Amino acid sequence: MMSLSSISRLVKLLLITLLLAGCTSERESDKQWAHSDLSSYAAAFSPNGKYVLVGDTDSPARLWNIEENKVVYTWQNNEEVGTTTAVGFSGDGKVAATVEQGGVVSDKKSSFRNEVDIVEQDVIVLWEVATGEPMMRLSFPARIKAIALSQHGDYVLLALYNRTVIYFDVIENRVLQILQHDGKAVNSPINQLINTVALSPSGKYALTGGDDQTARLWKLETGEQIRSWKHENSVNIVGFYPKGGYVLTGAGNGQTHFWNMKTGEEKYILRTSSLWPADKPLPDFPTFKTTISAIDFSTDGKYLATGHSSRMICLWKVATGEKVDCWQVARKQALRPGVVLQAVAFSPDGKSIYSEAGNGIGQKWILR
Repeated sequence: MMSLSSISRLVKLLLITLLLAGCTSERESDKQWAHSDLSSYAAAFSPNGKYVLVGDTDSPARLWNIEENKVVYTWQNNEEVGTTTAVGFSGDGKVAATVEQGGVVSDKKSSFRNEVDIVEQDVIVLWEVATGEPMMRLSFPARIKAIALSQHGDYVLLALYNRTVIYFDVIENRVLQILQHDGKAVNSPINQLINTVALSPSGKYALTGGDDQTARLWKLETGEQIRSWKHENSVNIVGFYPKGGYVLTGAGNGQTHFWNMKTGEEKYILRTSSLWPADKPLPDFPTFKTTISAIDFSTDGKYLATGHSSRMICLWKVATGEKVDCWQVARKQALRPGVVLQAVAFSPDGKSIYSEAGNGIGQKWILR
C-alpha cells in the first residue's frame, strides 16, 4: 500500500501538472493600435465589430474605426475633460454612451431622497453614432459603476455606487425599476455593491452581479427576481447568450458558468485546464480559476471569446464549453506589466478577435 506521504506527493505532482497545463504561451498580435495616450479606463466594441469606443483617464472618449486606425469622433460632456469611467453601445449599434465623473451638486429634486443634500454625480451622454452628435445628457446623484443599453438605446441599466441598480426610461426620463442585492448570501445585514449589469436582447430581462457573490436574473416589467446563482467570490461579469435561453456569469478569481435561464441549471463551467476529466467536479486550486473581464459571442452564436485580467484571451465552443485556444498578450513595457483585457470582439468577418487592454493598446488576433 502507498503511504500517506506518497499519496500526498502524487497529488502535488498532479496539481503541478495541471497548473502547467493551465499556463498559456505568449503570442504577438497580428496588428495593434495605440488607442490611448497613457492608459484607458473603459472600452467597448460596437456590435458590428467595426468601431471601438475607448474611455481615457485624462482625455476625451474616442470612437475609433478599428481597421483604418482613425478617430471617428472625440466625445466629452463639456470643455472640462474628465475621466470617462464607463462606455457602451445599444444592441443595434446606433447609440453610444459615455459616463464621465461629475462634481458635487445640491440635490433638491432627487428621486432617491427627499432632503436637500450635497451629492456626487456622474453624467451620461448618449451619442448618435452616425453623426457623432449628442442625443441626451443625463445626470444621476451617484457614481456609476456599470452601464448597459437596450437594443435601441431608449433604456439604460445602471449599477450605482449607492448599492442599487436602476432601470431608466430615457425617453420618458424616469426610473422604471430599482434593483438591489441584499446581503443574505454572505451573511451581511446590508445591501451589497453591484459590479456588473446586462440587458437581454429582448429587453425583458436584466442580469446583475455583485459583492454578495451572486448573479441574479430579473424580470424588468415587474422587478421580480427570477433566479439567483451563488459563486465563490464577488461576481464581476454577466452576459446573455444572444441566441437566447442561456446566461454567462463569472466571479473574480473564481469560475465562469453557463446557465440555463428556464431551469436555472448549470450547463457547464469554462475550464482553462483541459486535463481534468469533464465529468469530475473541479478541485479548489488556482489553475481552475480565472478572472474573466470581457466577453463576446460570435455572430452565429457558435463561439465565445473571453478576455481576462491576467492578459489572457481564450476562444470557446458555446455548445459544449470546450476550450479551443488560449494565449497571453505579449507585454510591451517592462515597467507596466499588467494587461487587463477590458473588451474583446469578433471581427466583422468572424475570422479574427479584437481586444482592447487597459494599457491603451488595441490588438487584432487572426484565428488559426
